[in-house]
Order: sequence, then structure tokens, then C-alpha cells
Amino acid sequence: MRLPRKLPRSDTSAAETKRFRLEEATIADVHRAFRAKKLTAAQLVNRYLKRIKAYNGTCVEGDLDSATGLHLGDITPVANAGQLNAFVTLNLKEDKRIALGFPDKVKRTHTGPDDAKFPDALDRARELDRHFARTGKFVGPLHGIPIAVKDNYDTFDMRTTAAAAADYANDRPPDDATMVAKLRGAGAIILGKTNMDEYAPAGIGRSAFGGQTCNPYDTIRISGGSSSGSAAAVAANLAMCALGTDTSGSVRYPSACTNLVGMVATQGLVSRDGIVPLSFSRDRGGPLCRTVQDTAILLETLAGYDSKDPVTAASAALPKVAYSRFAKQNSLADKRIGVLRDLMIEASRADRDSIRVANEAIADMKKAGAVIVDPVNVQKVIADLVPYLEPGLLPKNFPAVFPKSGDPIDHIVSMAFDHNLVPAGVRGVNLRMLAAQPRGNEARYAISRYFRERGDAKFKSVQDMFAMPMFSGSLDNLKRAFSDTATTLDTPPQTDHLLRMQTLRQVILQVMAENNLDALVYAYTTVPPHIILPNRLAETVATRTEPRNLKVGTVMSDPTLVPGEPVLKTELDTYRGSGASWAVNLSPEAGGLPAIVVPAGFTSEVYDRVPDEKDPNGSRLEGPKQVQLPVGLEFLGRPFAEAKLFEIASAFEKVKRHRRPPAGFGGLPE
Repeated sequence: MRLPRKLPRSDTSAAETKRFRLEEATIADVHRAFRAKKLTAAQLVNRYLKRIKAYNGTCVEGDLDSATGLHLGDITPVANAGQLNAFVTLNLKEDKRIALGFPDKVKRTHTGPDDAKFPDALDRARELDRHFARTGKFVGPLHGIPIAVKDNYDTFDMRTTAAAAADYANDRPPDDATMVAKLRGAGAIILGKTNMDEYAPAGIGRSAFGGQTCNPYDTIRISGGSSSGSAAAVAANLAMCALGTDTSGSVRYPSACTNLVGMVATQGLVSRDGIVPLSFSRDRGGPLCRTVQDTAILLETLAGYDSKDPVTAASAALPKVAYSRFAKQNSLADKRIGVLRDLMIEASRADRDSIRVANEAIADMKKAGAVIVDPVNVQKVIADLVPYLEPGLLPKNFPAVFPKSGDPIDHIVSMAFDHNLVPAGVRGVNLRMLAAQPRGNEARYAISRYFRERGDAKFKSVQDMFAMPMFSGSLDNLKRAFSDTATTLDTPPQTDHLLRMQTLRQVILQVMAENNLDALVYAYTTVPPHIILPNRLAETVATRTEPRNLKVGTVMSDPTLVPGEPVLKTELDTYRGSGASWAVNLSPEAGGLPAIVVPAGFTSEVYDRVPDEKDPNGSRLEGPKQVQLPVGLEFLGRPFAEAKLFEIASAFEKVKRHRRPPAGFGGLPE
């Protein structure tokens, strides 16, 4: 009898690895494979690197700037590009980067020789493998899990410039952001840094240093912003999970655009130390993963008090919560969920199909046993609380409803007792309006503190930031976002912003209390990701994205939305935010309430904005186009009610699993 041939060691390793499927693998799948000795951390990292090499190329066309070699001018997206441009830096020592054939651009540092004493992703993987072989134990809950990190998180061993072509003396910060340090301590392997809108404002996923990131479900479209690279990497299985940051919606919007789960916890549960800031009152970091369970595992690792971020003092006395246990919920029975119809209106035909998808998902939850309160009456609570908490909003925004003679305070008192006096509806004070309050002048202060703390010898101020190379049309946008003319924080916009956060928070808490709700739900955005923009010039953005202000003469898609005005008689502010979403600012503007986005389905048709001088808005809708793009539901909860949100999200995920990998980024030959 002939015995089976004993495979050489390398062949055995390859054969065993084939039994593990990388695409759509979860943390639990990886750990099972480790324990069964069918996979090692080093093999896993190599397989992710292979996918990054195959799929991380450029996905747009455009001339390169002769001085910098960067895409600083107009660009055109490439259909079915098979490339995403998600990573801007890889955690590889120079000899390995060169041997594996990765370009010079993704090296760990651009300001001098790489420091070989810093372990890279493969070094760390082998170290973890040796530990497991020696002890039979994992070092932590993320043992051997490859994670991508947005480029506005400080990493002591890799370039951190918030995707800007910035001239630092040392592009590596002196230490890790707290969230990154916690991941490493739990056994995670940092694969590299991902592309983003430089310094975070914009929401289109483009930067001077990184270029444009594309959506794996349709490469002519954005993958959201500003955590675009993190989302594209996880969605296309170039990393297990990723870190993003969220000032308006930059964890949740990319998750909705790329069929992912994205979570922002209550502000104060997770440290913001070492994150390049945009807003000290609203910034949060959070995980993006393909499943609710994996998202819960990451949050469990990241949560907790950090003396380097005073905001986390709010969670200092809270017990440690095993969120992953709550993410195993199978039933929605008796969960009370309120639908915010105010955030799912049809202002144009572009909104309709995403609303259909959301409605079908909500109906599925009801069939699964959830108690659905639809719609939640937010207007009553607004009429109750706004005259009490923010009375100045009313005469400032609705002077016509106040008597020409007399004291405005007297009329506001009357409003408190007669809600019919409070202007309501789409032309009155509504939830969309409250959530659309712009940030004040705090961005310049926040970024100045970061530069001072980082202590770079060359890159010291906001003026250094404004002096860097920018892609077409974006410099003015960046200056406005960072309040370039601000000299003080004692301004009406800043005061209004901070006051609005308290007002909106109380409105949401009152709505949930009156209806005895476990969570609120709505489509994160009702407009699918738009086609990649050639540049950031105002006329380009205005004519290729859904308008916030609808002009006189606009024919309403839903003739009942503005009673008596199927064709608008006066201009209408619908309060759309980034990504044409009414929900984008709800969680951050309500004082940082916890929120999670979960895949809810796919569109069957979309409409795109194209320039049209004959239209009142300067653009028209082109479509319908038969394009399947992800739609995400967002669940919003009470402060520090993350466990409840994980229960609801995981049960919804099991009702009808809507996550599916993008077709153009499949498995690679072994």
C-alpha cells in the first residue's frame, strides 16, 4: 500500500490556507482557522497584501502635476475600473515593500529613511504566530486581525498627514492615537493607512496626496466621505475592519455607500486623542466592518476612559460592557422602534428608490416582531421644547409670524401655550432644520491645538496647512471649513452651534421618552452616492449633487410635500447635508448620541444630477438608470445605549442579510 506523499512544509501551509476563504471572513472565522491550525497570521496578512496589490490601483483618469506627480487637476472616473485607491500607506519595511512590488508612494515615511526598529505588519504577524504556537492562547480579542486605519489617526510608525501633501519635518507623529494603541494592544495588525478627504471636510473621498477613492459597487461613484478609503478597503475585502472618523457623517455615510456596518458611540465613550481634529465639539472615531458582531468586538476594545481626552470622563464610572454578547441577538420581538419620516421625504425623484428600500426593511422588522411606531410625531416635541430651550431661533428665522409691534418674548410665551402659533411643516421649524445647524468657528482652534501638541519642526500652523498643494477648486473650501478668518470663538455662529446641540439632544430624548422607544430608525441617506466630481469648484458641486435649496419654479416630485406648491412659488430650503442626507448631522448635532448604520438593501434604479442651464436649479435629474447601489438604515439610541443598538442591529441583520460583496473584486488565485 502506497502511503500518501508528505507535502513539504511550504506546500502543506498553502494547502491548509486554501480551506480558509478570505472574502467576507469574520473575526470569528479567522480565530477558528488559527485554532484549527489551518491559517497563520502571517499567511492572512500576505493574502490581504495580495488583494491590496491587485485592487488598490488608480480608478480615475487625469493629468498628473509635473512638479508633484499628483492628481491636482480635473479627473474622470473609469467605469468597471477594478481598482479602488483605498490605501495611501502600507505598514511594510522598505525591503519588503520593494520585494512585494508595491510603489514608492505607499512607503511608511516620505521624510527620511524608514526606521527598521519599528515592526511592520508581517513582523507583528509572525510575533503573534510565535506567541500562539508557544502558549496556545491569543494575546487579545483582535489577535492577528488586519485592520486599516484612516490617515487622520496618529501612527508612530507610519506617515500621518490626513491624506494631505504636507511638508512635515517628520511625517510620523511621536506616538499612536489612543484608539490605534488599543487595537495594537488587543492583538490587531495595522495593515496601513487609508485615503480620505484631506483634513476631513468635503465628503467626496479625494485628497491631494491620496487622489480619488472609488466605490467598489460602481467605480464611477464616490464611496462616501471623508472615511472613503476605510470603507472601500473593508467593502472589497482588503482589510477585516477599519477605523474612520465622524464629525458630520464620515463613518456612517461611507458605510451606507459601501454596504457596511458603521458605528459611532456616544461621545465620551471612545477617546479622540491623536485624531487630527475638525471639531472639538463633534469629532468621534469609530469602526467600519462587514458585520455587526465584528463592529461590536472592535468597540468593546476601543471603549473606555482616557486621561488624554477629557470628554471620556463621562464614561469613567461606567462598567466595562461586552458588546459582542449583545450583538448575538436573533429576535426583534418587543423592541420598540420609531420611524423618523422627517428624514425620509421625497424632495426629488432621486430620493424615491432608497426610501422604497428603507420602507421594505422597516416592514421586515415589523414582521419579525418589532413594535414599529410610524411615524414618530417629532413636530409636537419641537413645538414644546424650542420655545423653551432656544426661543431666539423663532424670531431670527421666522420674523413674519411675529407681530410688528410688541415684545417678541410675549409672542414666544403664547407659542408655548398654543402650538398652532409655531411655524411648522417644510417651511417652518422642523427636525431637518434643527439638525442642519452649521459648526461654529472651532475648527481653526482644534487644528491649532493638534499642531502644537504634535510639535513638528516645520509644519506648525493652519497657514502651513493652507500652503500645501490642493486639487482643483478645493482650497477655498478648506479655508472655510477651518475658519481661516476667525480670531475668536466668541461669535454668534459658535454660540448658536453649541446651544443647538443641547436643544436637539433634548428633542430626541423627549421623543424617545414619550414613545417609550428603544431606538429611532431612518434611511441614513435617501440619495445614492453620486458620480465622482471632476473638481471641487462651486459650480461643479452645485450642478452634480442634490441641491439643498430648491429654486422658484422647481416642479416637486412629491406634490404633497409643500401644500399648495406643486411648483415652488418661493425658494425652499430642504436642509440637505453632506451626501444629500438629512440625517447626516442628527447624531453629532444631538450631542453625540450613539448611532449605527446597517446594510438594508440595494437600489434598482438611480437618478444622477447633470448641469442644465434651463432648469431653475441649474441642473436636472438624468435617469432612471438601472444601477444597484447599497442603502443603509441608521439606528439612533440614547446616551451610552450601545448595547441596545447592537441588539437591534444584529437582529435586523439576521432578518434578511443584505450584505453582499462587490462583484468586481472577487477571489484571487492562490
